[in-house]
Amino acid sequence: MTLHFDDLDTKRAEEIARNFLRQHHSIFDIKSTLENGVWLVEARTSAFSESIKKLRIDAKTGKIIDWQQLS
Repeated sequence: MTLHFDDLDTKRAEEIARNFLRQHHSIFDIKSTLENGVWLVEARTSAFSESIKKLRIDAKTGKIIDWQQLS
């Protein structure tokens, strides 16, 4: 089953990122921007040490395209 969203807003994109990241991290700060139909969400997290995670989320489907650790 595929969920379809009518273009995610900032709140929903950040909620998707939080749900994904909180499986293994504490989240301290989160910010997002929309570029070419993709939400870029950056979150400051901590599990054992502080780091920045960056997620790319499709604005139409709400699916996480990819993610990476920046620091």
